[in-house]
Amino acid sequence: MINAKLGNIYGILGLLSVLAYVFFFSLSRKQFTQISLLYLGLFLLFGGLYIVISRAARSDIKLLPVIFTQVFKLHSTSLAILVIGLICRLALLNQTPNLSQDFFRFIWDGHQLINGYNPYLYLPDEVLLTGAQHIPNASFLHAKMGALSAGNYTNYPPLNQLCFGLAAWWGGDSIQATMIWMRLMIISADIGVFFVGVKLLQWLNKPPYLILLYFLNPFVIIELTGNLHWEGVMAFLMLLAVYWLFVAKTWKSAIAMGAGVIIKLLPLIALPLVMRKLNFKKAFFYYSLVGIIVLAAFIPFFSAEVIQHYSSSVGLWFGNFEFNASLYYMIRWIGFQTAGYNIIGTVGKVLPVVTLICVLGLTFLRNNSRPDLWISSLLFSYVIYLLCSTTVHPWYLTIPLLFSIFTRFRFMLVWSLLVFLSYQAYSHPDYKENLLLIAVEYLITLSVLIIEIYKGRNGVKELG
Repeated sequence: MINAKLGNIYGILGLLSVLAYVFFFSLSRKQFTQISLLYLGLFLLFGGLYIVISRAARSDIKLLPVIFTQVFKLHSTSLAILVIGLICRLALLNQTPNLSQDFFRFIWDGHQLINGYNPYLYLPDEVLLTGAQHIPNASFLHAKMGALSAGNYTNYPPLNQLCFGLAAWWGGDSIQATMIWMRLMIISADIGVFFVGVKLLQWLNKPPYLILLYFLNPFVIIELTGNLHWEGVMAFLMLLAVYWLFVAKTWKSAIAMGAGVIIKLLPLIALPLVMRKLNFKKAFFYYSLVGIIVLAAFIPFFSAEVIQHYSSSVGLWFGNFEFNASLYYMIRWIGFQTAGYNIIGTVGKVLPVVTLICVLGLTFLRNNSRPDLWISSLLFSYVIYLLCSTTVHPWYLTIPLLFSIFTRFRFMLVWSLLVFLSYQAYSHPDYKENLLLIAVEYLITLSVLIIEIYKGRNGVKELG
């Protein structure tokens, strides 16, 4: 009776989640009130699934027929998580992203690559003036990607460009087909996160069902599968690198880490901590292999002009763009009061240095002897990076959210809910941020973090 009752609740919550995700992508990001309420509803359903699945895991209750567990060779609870997570993602397969227009630039870069053009050399604005005959739907893609993207050089690393190219090749002239191929790649990476994550949780002697905190999180499903952000692929490669690092497969870990860097540059933040897991000889080998992979990936595109374009494009995120920031906004306010103008040009150069110093401090001054302590240092390295950033788009939370599930900290779950408040800016005609909502986002998140540090079990000792 209990099995049937929990199984029915699981099925109802799963069905409501699928319907809610599909409805979510029928709305525009300008409809902030509606999408926010629906996002909150999805988190409530997510919480219900957590309660049902965690109870089933603790009581060894099967939520799906036994035949499914035998066929897929998975524990009943793990299979229940995988099934509902996949159904929610596949329900979005044909949906158009509604919170981000970045995928239009992905498609543009993909067609540039497969037609033999170096995507790092040409602005979309310039290419369009030449006619852009080699890019299907060029005018539409150019208009939809927005002036900011069209007027700046691409900053997506080579492996990411390869993914764009494959999707463009398979999708041909169809934007919809290209988008579906991209989504399938991202879903495949999420499946990889699921299986590697379960392995790492078991290795850490933690309940495998905790993987649902990432795999079923509405933030992950909406921002990665739904809105086609490639942080999920980077997350899979980083998780694989960390798992292999723990099980002493050093060269495999280095390859995965290097691949993560050439999807997105953010895995570089994790490299200092690798030194705490390896001796000097192995660490040198690790860094050398990562460096070789990164250099080899950039060689086909290499030129002095590419270096200039790429560095200037990456630099824009530190010295020009600002969105959903925390520490920077406070410093900016002080700058206006004292200097009388926006000091982002200066602060944008200083905050990355602060981040580096903090990451090195976590690496060398903190006890990272236990795997859980090492992972929490990795988690806080990325949290510090985000707190010191001038631009924090919601999908930037992917890496710290993933690694938080392997620690005792749950503040990232709160942040993954509250970060949605930043989308209020897109409902404003001039894309103006509501700083009160931004303050609420960070104050609640940091309050939960502080409570977890000082009131949680062994909190003060663990962070000492």
